[in-house]
Amino acid sequence: MDLFLVFAAVGFVAQLADSALGMGFGVISSSVLLAQGVPPPLVSASVNAAKVPTGIAAGISHAINGNIDRRLFLRLALAGVAGGIIGALILGELKRPLLTVIISAYLLGIGTLILWRGIAGQPPRLPGSGRTTGLGVIGGLIEGIGGSWGPVVTSGLIGSGIEPRRAIGSSALAELAVSVTVVAVLMATFHLGQWGGDRAPGDVLMPVAGLVAGGVPAALLGGRLAAIAPKRPLTIAIGLLAIAIGLQRAASLL
Repeated sequence: MDLFLVFAAVGFVAQLADSALGMGFGVISSSVLLAQGVPPPLVSASVNAAKVPTGIAAGISHAINGNIDRRLFLRLALAGVAGGIIGALILGELKRPLLTVIISAYLLGIGTLILWRGIAGQPPRLPGSGRTTGLGVIGGLIEGIGGSWGPVVTSGLIGSGIEPRRAIGSSALAELAVSVTVVAVLMATFHLGQWGGDRAPGDVLMPVAGLVAGGVPAALLGGRLAAIAPKRPLTIAIGLLAIAIGLQRAASLL
């Protein structure tokens, strides 16, 4: 029960940040599970499984509060699912330190851009559909290989000039489709014996249950926070969070 309560608290804080700012759940949850020695494929499957019920709650909350752009969501979801399938299939075959360096550099750069735009109050410049589709593919690929969709996709959308609450809501709902896909592919590869190691999905049942128990109420609250938060402070907060996640990933290499 103590372990369940710890993960419930982690899930609440992580999902509140994710729903309100568009990133945080995957990074925080994955870091905790990896620190426990859980293999990367099992971490990715577990975190994405936890994202399904929390993602449903977040999607409902964002829809109720008018945070979703339907066309943006569809582009992101379709592209993200394609990227997620590829990422889940090649999980464990990549040089993770190199991937971490690339993601860290991206987050530091885009976080700085978002922060500067928030402070300067620069007007948005909306990206074309091709750019958002490419962002969805990259986000899905990173989600599939055990990374996190939000820091890449949400920060990229806001850095491109999309209104923060629309970027957060549309990205969160698209992430739900990607998570369902990644879980399905990873479980198929598990049954085919491609994971290696001796850990089974049931080994993290309690942590995942805790993440869901804490994450669902936070998801319902976070959608409202994203809707009512002033645009400029929300932009600055997202920029700072992207930079913090980039620094955290870079520090993990030391």
